[in-house]
Amino acid sequence: MADRESDKVLLLQVLCSALSASYLTITVCELCKLNIIDIISTTGGRWTVEEPDYPRSTEILFTSTDNYEAGDLTVSVVRGNLGRCSDKAQSIQPSSESCKLAVEHFQTLVNCKTTAYSSVEGERGPTASSMRDLINFAPNTFWECLNATFKGAERGRCTGCVSRSRKRMHLTSERENGRGSGKKRRARPPPCGTPFLTLDARNSRGIAEPIETNMSRGESWSGRVCCPVPQSSSCRRACITARSDADLAQGCRQSDEIDFFSCLERQRKGEECCGNSRNDECKQVCSEIFKSRWTPNSPLRLKVQETCEKNSPEVMECVKDFVKVTPAKNLNKKLHCCDMSNHSKCRETCKKLLMARNVTLQEIVDGLQMGGCGFPLPQEYFWACFLKPTEPAATSVDVSRIERVGMDSAKWHCCQRATSHSCQKLCTKTFTKFWATSWDEFHNKCLTQVAEENLRNCIDEVDEPCELGCDGLSFCTNFNNRPTELFRACNSQADEAARNDVAVWQFQNKLTLPGLILPLKNISQCSPNVWKTVACTLQIKPCSRHSHANQICRDVCLDVLSQCVDWAQMFPHHSAETICAGLSPEDPNVSCIRLQNFLYPPDNGYRRINEQVFSPCKGNPCEANEICLLNKNCIHGGTCLPYTCVPGCKLGEVSEYMVPDGTYVRIPIHNNNNPKGCLKICKCNKGKIEECQPLLCVPLTPCFVGTPYHQLHGASFTRDCKLCSCFAGEDICSKKQCESTELSGKNTAYTTLPCNCSPHYVPVCGKDGNNYPSACLAKCADLFDSDIEHAPCDDPCRSHSCPLGHKCVPRPQICFFMMKQKPCKQYECINGTTNCRNLPRSPVCSVNNTEYENACMLAHHNAKLAYHGPCLRNCLHEGVVCGINGRTYVSECAAWADMVSVDYVGRCRVVGLIGDTKLKQCPDVQCSSLPDPNCLGITPPGACCPVCGGALRLLYSRKQINRALYALGDSDTESLSLRAMLKALDRQIQVAQCVLRGYLTVEMDIFVAVQTTEKYPSALQLEACVREAEKIASLVNMQSPRIVSELSLSSLTLASVVHVDASSAADLGIRTVLFLLPLLLKLL
Repeated sequence: MADRESDKVLLLQVLCSALSASYLTITVCELCKLNIIDIISTTGGRWTVEEPDYPRSTEILFTSTDNYEAGDLTVSVVRGNLGRCSDKAQSIQPSSESCKLAVEHFQTLVNCKTTAYSSVEGERGPTASSMRDLINFAPNTFWECLNATFKGAERGRCTGCVSRSRKRMHLTSERENGRGSGKKRRARPPPCGTPFLTLDARNSRGIAEPIETNMSRGESWSGRVCCPVPQSSSCRRACITARSDADLAQGCRQSDEIDFFSCLERQRKGEECCGNSRNDECKQVCSEIFKSRWTPNSPLRLKVQETCEKNSPEVMECVKDFVKVTPAKNLNKKLHCCDMSNHSKCRETCKKLLMARNVTLQEIVDGLQMGGCGFPLPQEYFWACFLKPTEPAATSVDVSRIERVGMDSAKWHCCQRATSHSCQKLCTKTFTKFWATSWDEFHNKCLTQVAEENLRNCIDEVDEPCELGCDGLSFCTNFNNRPTELFRACNSQADEAARNDVAVWQFQNKLTLPGLILPLKNISQCSPNVWKTVACTLQIKPCSRHSHANQICRDVCLDVLSQCVDWAQMFPHHSAETICAGLSPEDPNVSCIRLQNFLYPPDNGYRRINEQVFSPCKGNPCEANEICLLNKNCIHGGTCLPYTCVPGCKLGEVSEYMVPDGTYVRIPIHNNNNPKGCLKICKCNKGKIEECQPLLCVPLTPCFVGTPYHQLHGASFTRDCKLCSCFAGEDICSKKQCESTELSGKNTAYTTLPCNCSPHYVPVCGKDGNNYPSACLAKCADLFDSDIEHAPCDDPCRSHSCPLGHKCVPRPQICFFMMKQKPCKQYECINGTTNCRNLPRSPVCSVNNTEYENACMLAHHNAKLAYHGPCLRNCLHEGVVCGINGRTYVSECAAWADMVSVDYVGRCRVVGLIGDTKLKQCPDVQCSSLPDPNCLGITPPGACCPVCGGALRLLYSRKQINRALYALGDSDTESLSLRAMLKALDRQIQVAQCVLRGYLTVEMDIFVAVQTTEKYPSALQLEACVREAEKIASLVNMQSPRIVSELSLSSLTLASVVHVDASSAADLGIRTVLFLLPLLLKLL
């Protein structure tokens, strides 16, 4: 019975989609059972079956949703429910689950266990639309089964298939105007050699004529599954006979068949991903993901993980964007949206989906589209309501969490960027407690105003940060192949949204702006490429290089609106000038986006980009409660993934920004007695924000830099040759020594070092853990004699002993504070009786290059520590080196593990002079050759040898650190160390081939270099790392929530880009050598 039910499932699907046919013959050839069933005709409202072993009135399980009408007959098809073909007055009646087996059987068609082909007899065949509906029921299944059928026909199998069984279902037609009314006709199955019948080709009498095709000719072409999609018959015919994309040129135009070419692009992506499979099972499961444009179901997602994750990690990396899903919550709050649709079928589907359990957002959106709701367009009331985030349920736990963390504490830090007091107040209200009730007002009154561009950019930086690279777009193709440019939303969703924007503009001939509708001329004729670029720019959101702004420039706005708006339909007081005044910045010096850069494909000459630079964490391949971190030990492939997923915490009920477990964050205090915006420090602990302690409230007052001058909070300025910043009344400058000042004039004793200390290398160790080249430089950094140990910071266990039964293990760190109550501890004592397996994982590496789970395991194995962190690859494990921070390391790997670049081989023996060039600064030191002599780079301050890469100098607030130290009390102060700051900055880098390293300079600012991890880097890799450094500088200077939310980064106040090119380095170098020559001779 199960087989018969399965046959009826397929056959009646075909009938319901072809009711306009007066006479239809369908043959189903199941290779396993070899059952042949011929269907002859239909009658108004009932399926009449001749064979005695079938019921006279047949209920059937359909697998799609649609309504078909022919005369007095309406066939309603409901996905996943048992329905019946009925009269118009009769509704669909859900029935028992007896056909579940039939559904499973029908789904196995995709594996070609069943083959099917159809032919039409009579003077009138089904219309093109009915056949298209048939195909759209199960496009992959339909075409694969056709292919398998004709392969079988070529071998003569269908003949044997026909002779084995002659079960026939007859259906009579009683339509008043139907040909042969009341007659019963027996259909003969077509012969095996009958070619596939294309239903869109018709002769002069309107009768469908067969077109000879060889279905097996292009069976290996991945695009075959897309053949049901084209709108034109010529394109469908070209697809059916095609062996590759190149065969489509004559029959298909990409501008007319956008969905079809999107399908082809998906299949190409599938070939690329699945081609990395190392076994057939993984390849097969991977292929299933790309056969449909819908999100893979849960079993398929689980299966691809089980079959590919261990043996083919490249496949998992490639398919991450296609299998990522988000659990749906509080769906009952969206039920009212269903009634906003104009289509009854959509309303019904919507309610059924929202009442389901254990579904994902992707499955709901897919189901709504298949259920008649159309593509998600924010312009439609239904989708606007459905896509709007819901307010979380106000349980006591939720309320307490909102009180502690707020709705979105990361975005709250943007509120002080508002230009108007009302927007600042509304911003604070929205992101503390009242997001659900205040968001619409805040969005309309503030975020849509051109005057609040800084506020809008700051908020965008939380959910959609500007990241390097754009590729893989099928509509906004001019945005592809741009690996060193910044974009906020380069993804397939934004690409599809841009496509829909253009379609809506073309269909409606109007552009909707906040509070205004602009009637347009025919944009297909009026600068169509410009309008496409406008749509792509609005959706893909390219960022300016330094300010991360994404407004379209004023001149571009004026040009587009002047030419293409139908001003005859506008009121006289509107003009291109008045409208653009609210859309784009007036100041020509303000950063903005120029469309000219995206009207044509880029001409950068880059080839094979993905082999040079890639961003494994783009799109976040991890779970909803995890954060993605680059795994620099695994960027060259192998059996591991180039990223790791670690637990994290979201900074609010509706926040998408996460920090890793163990991170200290700054969160606003939410009460009415907090007009100054006071903060508290909390810790992310096992997915929860807790252990909160209030910070001292500090007014954001200006800095007085001499009567009558003052600098506002957040301003940067220069004092003589020093770059300074003002933060809450604190005047922050580096210790840079100026060659001349306004007060004293030129300094004849100028040595380039702070306090004009002589360039002698007699290292001392400060209590802050920093290694200073001399006592003079340590005292210049405000250390007292009691804070200085006259020896380099080598092994802290030599001068410190642990209690009996404990072993000392070095744990060097550089602290931004020095307090007797909270010493900057450089070691830890390991108890010999501790069970190390009960301690958390914190890997360390021994001098023998053996990795241990934690320092306890290393001590119990009596091993010697090389460095903290996992054992690194692609570096030298032996050979002493000098770091650019003036500290000696046991190996190159040890220096890199301390996030320090190597200056030269051997022990540190000299301090380099300080300049603004990319030149060698120490005559007696042998420097390694640069990977590219013309690269952007700099010689780090106090170092000897130049480096390639993006270089920054960062200023930080000591008072901010002291306030945090006071608030932390007895808590761990490691978050206020240099290492914690550098690790947090390194998390902002997304390009896997770049790494951030840095140190505390003798000028008491922080030097940061973003360098490539490659030994022989390409020009693209070098440029990408420079752009990553510039991105970090922008985040610091904008005081992005990604900087000010984290305690480790919140003290940073100003970043300056200091890398130089070869030409400027040479010019400056000549001047520096001529100036320093007398001093060097004197010292020698």
